[in-house]
Amino acid sequence: MKSSCLALTFLLAGSMAAVAVYPTTYLKPVVLQQFHSPTAVVNAGDGRIFVSDQPGRIYIIEGGMMRPTPFLDISNTAANTAHRKVLGLTSNYDERGLLGLVFHPGYATPSSPGYRKFYVNYMKTYQAGIDPAPPQVGDPTTGGVTVIAEFQVSATDPNAADPTSERKLLSFTQPQTNHNGGGLVFGNDGILYIATGDGGSSNDNNAGHTGGSASRPSDNLGNSQDKTRYLGKILRIDPLGTNGPGGQYGIPVDNPFVGAGGGVKEEIFAFGIRNPWGLSFDYGIGGTGRLFCADVGQGRIEEVNLIVSGGNYGWRYMEGTERPSFSSTMAHPGGTLIDPIAQYGHPGITGTSLPLLGLSITGGHVYRGTAIPDLQGKYIFGDYGATSGSPSGRLMGLEETAPSSGVFTLTAAIPMLGGNPFSLRIMCMGQDAAGEIYVATKTSAGVLAMENGLPNGGLYKLMPAPTNPAPIILEPVKDNSIFAEGELSNASGNLFAGPSSTGDDRRALLAFDLSALPAGSRFESAILQLNVNQVAPGTALQRNSILHKLLESWGEGTSFGATDGVAATTNDATWTTRFFATPNLWSTDGGEFNSAIVSSSLAVNGTGTWAWQSAQMVNDVHDWLSAPAGNQGWILRSDEGTTNTTKRIDSRESASGVRPKLTLVQAAPFQKWLATYFPSYLTGQWLDPQGDLDGDGITNQIEYAYGFSPLAFDSATQFSAVAGAVASGSRTFTTTFRRDTSATDLTYRLQISDDLASWMTIAESAGGAGAVGQNGGVVDSDVTLSGSIRLVTVSVTLSGTDTAHQFVRLSVARSQ
Repeated sequence: MKSSCLALTFLLAGSMAAVAVYPTTYLKPVVLQQFHSPTAVVNAGDGRIFVSDQPGRIYIIEGGMMRPTPFLDISNTAANTAHRKVLGLTSNYDERGLLGLVFHPGYATPSSPGYRKFYVNYMKTYQAGIDPAPPQVGDPTTGGVTVIAEFQVSATDPNAADPTSERKLLSFTQPQTNHNGGGLVFGNDGILYIATGDGGSSNDNNAGHTGGSASRPSDNLGNSQDKTRYLGKILRIDPLGTNGPGGQYGIPVDNPFVGAGGGVKEEIFAFGIRNPWGLSFDYGIGGTGRLFCADVGQGRIEEVNLIVSGGNYGWRYMEGTERPSFSSTMAHPGGTLIDPIAQYGHPGITGTSLPLLGLSITGGHVYRGTAIPDLQGKYIFGDYGATSGSPSGRLMGLEETAPSSGVFTLTAAIPMLGGNPFSLRIMCMGQDAAGEIYVATKTSAGVLAMENGLPNGGLYKLMPAPTNPAPIILEPVKDNSIFAEGELSNASGNLFAGPSSTGDDRRALLAFDLSALPAGSRFESAILQLNVNQVAPGTALQRNSILHKLLESWGEGTSFGATDGVAATTNDATWTTRFFATPNLWSTDGGEFNSAIVSSSLAVNGTGTWAWQSAQMVNDVHDWLSAPAGNQGWILRSDEGTTNTTKRIDSRESASGVRPKLTLVQAAPFQKWLATYFPSYLTGQWLDPQGDLDGDGITNQIEYAYGFSPLAFDSATQFSAVAGAVASGSRTFTTTFRRDTSATDLTYRLQISDDLASWMTIAESAGGAGAVGQNGGVVDSDVTLSGSIRLVTVSVTLSGTDTAHQFVRLSVARSQ
């Protein structure tokens, strides 16, 4: 065991009397299917969210929509001939690319030396004679070169960076292609922290790792423990300083190894790190200022560390709190090794009491927002899942049991609407300026791999479970299992998916009745929750459970098998027959579906509740709503071609708490409006709020606020102002405007000014509620024009110089 200089320990939730309480949360889709592989989510303090995409682009999310033109494009693509910097990537899995992004704390402050500056961490192909040589002659450079660079935003366009403004601060080679780290964060002191991996391969003992070679010795020091190398460290530099090597950055005088000599890199703040993926400070109201780091493990353990100056976190001598076999003859590196504050094991490992939760940790943030008060002070983080096959993301929580106690409680799966784990890979997490947490995902493992013809990266906002309107939760109206062994079914028993011990495939069928849904329903999420009550013993953990939309009708009879399929009864679906004992055959044995269109895919690696969700599932539901006759439900197949991987799943006949459930979350009013006029738009696709598609002089945002079509010219807006005659030194100023009660995400503010600089609100309507007068404004009427559209009349009495002239405007703000 490692000894801890901080005396930090952790407990698994449920192992102690006082367990942290987590509210039910919800991943609200913000942007889907428009970028490939998100690696960082950051804010610049001005309401915008910036997402770095691994191939080499940075996108802006504003108003819940993604601007189509990248903020910065340094990708290696045919179209980007002038500013290629990031090495080329493919549809295969790869850990290289654009890996980090952060804005200088003074980015928006004109008097700051960091004004308009931001920093990236990217990887490029090694060029001998141009890039720094590897630490030792003969070390491989297969992985390329890590570059920490500064860019500046355009002086004339805040939504565009200047790609020619690059200033390279620090570069170093990578011996292999994996374990590159990539995180960038600023401390409150304006100092930049950089997370680096150990250089790749495995065990930190291959060629290019200190003392390592192709023979993979067990006694070598490794890059992470070697303080003369940048790899496997948390580095700390002043990006605006000049006393570092090359003069492009500074080394803070209080760095722990300043003056150590012997070739020690003075940029090092902490070491003994394997592959840090998620670095964040606990800032914000109530924050402790501590630096959290998630470190991806080798074959057994994932861990969370609190990073302190000069700290040694043990790798490769230790993995978590275990001594791994691949370093069995390695000498103790000396000094005190710091234990993680939390750790968990990989599913399938033995010889440990740790909870077995995931394969690749994704670091998160201590929650300091206001939308979810019960999350205050809790560190929310995730697990990416496997690097191949189907996704299986998980969100977890970590809470200190008492302030500064050093004892942390790990919650293995925070409560989430629809279920947790779920069918998304958690790539990274970020915060907006208000401290709310965002979760960036993808479904495929390959960087540029497409799903159903589109990129499969996504951005979600962690929200409280919605209550108004409440989610719609449905149970199946029928379900069944079909078996390749013959004319077998299991209409009233468990569902089965996956090959048997003899390799015969089984598939589960489920259908939901949507006829009672409100007319005009539009949904932002569709989540299928299934409870797996048994998996085949002794099978591989990587299981792919794939959902497809069924294309033909099928039946559910009365067959019941306690542990397996049984002879089909009348109207049962079987492998060959849609309705048993009739001539209604499937067009294709095993159920008719389009195998090229995946509704959702999930790696089920054990029993418990699992959640399938995707944009395609939402599309399926919308298709069924528009054409009810086509609603044949979904078919679930799993790991076909791999013997003895059957999953047994509770059916609609099971106890109420474990039955299949389909959770539908209604879309926000603006998304419904968009779908009406732009039905092909993807989630979060850009519609310029200030644009005017129909040329009627009304911007798109106001078209929405008025309940107009943005595609049809509107000649009358009902926005008018009338000034009464001056009497006894005063006059009445009366204004009318339209509002839409269904636009509950809007706040309308009627404002007046006598100088166009200072504006005063005289009436406000928020969340669809009636208009209320303010600052002397009086709501004379708020009457229905038609449907949800109302006409509001507001008057205010002006006196003195205000009677001479007055300007009026309607300000409309949309909440996210």
